[in-house]
Amino acid sequence: VNNQKKDNGVIIVVIVLIIALFCCIPLIALMFMGGIFVFVGLILFNVFNGLGVELGVYDMPIRNFEDQLVTNYNDYKRVMKGDTKLTSADFENNNYYIFEIARDSCSERNFFLNGVKMSSNRNGVLDEREITLSYFESCDSCDIEYMYYAIKLDKNIKRVDDATINYEPIFEIECDHEVEVYEKKPMIYIYPEEDMDVEVKLGDSDVLTTSYPKYNDGWKVFAKKDGTLLYNDREYYGLYWEGKRNIEKDNKDGFVVKGEDSSEFLEEKLEILGLNEREINEFIVYWLPKMESNKYNLVRFETKEEIEEYMPLDVTPEPDTIIRVYMTFEALDKEIEVKEQKLTRVTREGFTVVEWGGYSYE
Repeated sequence: VNNQKKDNGVIIVVIVLIIALFCCIPLIALMFMGGIFVFVGLILFNVFNGLGVELGVYDMPIRNFEDQLVTNYNDYKRVMKGDTKLTSADFENNNYYIFEIARDSCSERNFFLNGVKMSSNRNGVLDEREITLSYFESCDSCDIEYMYYAIKLDKNIKRVDDATINYEPIFEIECDHEVEVYEKKPMIYIYPEEDMDVEVKLGDSDVLTTSYPKYNDGWKVFAKKDGTLLYNDREYYGLYWEGKRNIEKDNKDGFVVKGEDSSEFLEEKLEILGLNEREINEFIVYWLPKMESNKYNLVRFETKEEIEEYMPLDVTPEPDTIIRVYMTFEALDKEIEVKEQKLTRVTREGFTVVEWGGYSYE
């Protein structure tokens, strides 16, 4: 009997060991594989991080900074305003491309360089350059920081063209940082080279709150060379609409302007963006009362891609030139530092369609 009990005890122990072994093998394998992934991840992080040097993180942008090729240590010190991380020895065998990025230090954490693609021609010109920066995303939000990176280049590189810089979150998170605003007074002007029928359609008419003349699956107008529009037996000088939109504040670049200087500022920038004297006049007459009474205004002009994402514009026949100017501004109690927005001068050619509008953060 005792021997039988011992045998039963051995059998139970063996069964328990077998069960434990089968349970632990997957766990051990997962831990082992996880360790490998972490190890490989650390290696890749260090390899990618070795593609460039982080020169520093600042609360305010370096004044008058422009992305550029730096070929010697003295120029490097001048560009970085004396705050240096590279040494003179670093420039003996290499040149460096130095660039700036602006980030929200809370929502875009742990930036690191994740890839660099480059090609150069025989004349020492770096004519293709794509830089990828990765980061960990979170839903927090705080002040903008300005980070500076240096990409190591061969000494024979003498000139670089503008870089394409991609921002890639490691994990994408849905965050509710958007503010509901109303798109104010977008006006559409049409200037054909000869009198003709023109059809205008807005890509997302569901957000419209008002329009004049009434938007009805588009506007079909007869456009004259002087910009006069005929619609339903009435004359118009432009097509007007307003709409709701949800937008996340973007203060990574722009202009800080004294309220009292608003008209001069708008005259200068709107001319660069392609508006003519009449359009500039109408733009300023509408927005100036909302801006000049503020101590300062933070002003930004949306990019073509940002405008198209919100409200595509379809014009038939297709114009030679389409100009869309959407301004955002926010009243400020005091002057702040922001990276100055770079505007590209626009030239009007041939059949031209112009639209201007904007909104303010209340």
